[in-house]
Amino acid sequence: MDFTTILQDPAFRPLVQENLLERAFHDALFPRTLFRAEAADVEWPANVGDQMIFSGVGLIKPNLKPGLPGVDPKPATWASEQWFASLNKYHGTIDTHMPTSIVAIANLFMRNAHQLGLMAAMTLNRIVRNRLYTAALSGWTVVDGHQIGVDHLHVNRLNGFTTARSPGVVGASQVRFERVSGANPLAVDIATNLRNVIGFVPDVSGDEIGPGVLILDAVVTANDRDYVKAADATALHRVGGGMKVDDVGTGDVLKMQDIRAVVANFRQNNVPEQPDGRFHCHFDPLSEAQIYQDDEFQRLLTALPDYYMYRQFAIGEILGCVYFRNSECPLKQTVEPKDGVTYSDEDPFPGELTNNGTITGVPIHRPLFVGQGCIYEYYQDLSQLITEAGVTGRIGEPKVTNNGIEVPCDRVQLIIRAPLNRDMDEVSTTWKFFGDWPVRTDSATGDAARFKRTAVIEHGQAA
Repeated sequence: MDFTTILQDPAFRPLVQENLLERAFHDALFPRTLFRAEAADVEWPANVGDQMIFSGVGLIKPNLKPGLPGVDPKPATWASEQWFASLNKYHGTIDTHMPTSIVAIANLFMRNAHQLGLMAAMTLNRIVRNRLYTAALSGWTVVDGHQIGVDHLHVNRLNGFTTARSPGVVGASQVRFERVSGANPLAVDIATNLRNVIGFVPDVSGDEIGPGVLILDAVVTANDRDYVKAADATALHRVGGGMKVDDVGTGDVLKMQDIRAVVANFRQNNVPEQPDGRFHCHFDPLSEAQIYQDDEFQRLLTALPDYYMYRQFAIGEILGCVYFRNSECPLKQTVEPKDGVTYSDEDPFPGELTNNGTITGVPIHRPLFVGQGCIYEYYQDLSQLITEAGVTGRIGEPKVTNNGIEVPCDRVQLIIRAPLNRDMDEVSTTWKFFGDWPVRTDSATGDAARFKRTAVIEHGQAA
């Protein structure tokens, strides 16, 4: 029975308007875009082309032996490496039929511009997320299917297996990471079988992150889901140990000792802290909650029930790290196509989000740790595109507020084009960004890992 304030009488009920549509849009739940904040922004110089190469240097080996009388020292050399950025365009657009906007119950034009600004912020944030995780998971994958005596091995991910740099190897790339070949091989471990990758064939043309075939210098027999690790793979910490994501179980929950292991590896490789003097950790709310189950963490806070960690349910700062609760960390609900297993080149996240290659496998969580200089945002100043020819419409930077949260869209250009159709009543709103986010390599110093300024912990989720 309908218990509204209107008298329930058949004579009056038809006289009352039903299903009033409120004259407002309510904002959607929107995540805080925190990953992009880790990228140091640098303006791309004008008139220098669409690709920029950066160079880094290693250290000169210390000489601990005393010199012989009358013998000159030998000239020393140091290693070097290069990485690059490419100027790419990222954009999105939406059209508004102005007569419809005028008669609609709410202003569609303003709402379209609002939603487009949110799209821009979310797009750029996820690009940075995927770049950071691509570096942190570089050189780790599993075999896709049982394969007997093959030199073309199909694997789950190509990330970290398509380029190599081998100083000291005649004919190999000495400075820059170049495409793998017979002259520029990459050493790999396939379930304790040592081989060299000399080529690759991606399942999706041009994609070097998703599934594909590794061309080896000798045949190998491998079982489905055997691990494959590159010689320069990023140091990766799995709770409970193991060589592949399948080794993570429901009981392998995040603990303080796992964070200590990551920080210790950073310090051993001389990774500098962020300008605030701490490493940064991005983790999802479940990872944060698991820390509170750790006996060490609980002992640390014994008799401190009013401390902010319990009062605000926030870790804040501990073990040399600042912790950011980040609901955009990679989980099934934040990575397309949201099944945890299927790879999409439209959202190129390099890891599996459930293990054993199944949708029903153990959900995998990956807290991300970053040091200073881990990623840069090289951007083009889009005001340079405006010439004396002028523009038709308006151009500016979007400023969006969603549920009281300021959503920064820095260096993004919002273009509102005047109606140019025959009726002059359809307005196009577009966002645009020119730039790239290179993650630098540090292979010339420290251990063998190609990337050292990013790291992840892989842990499970209790059933």
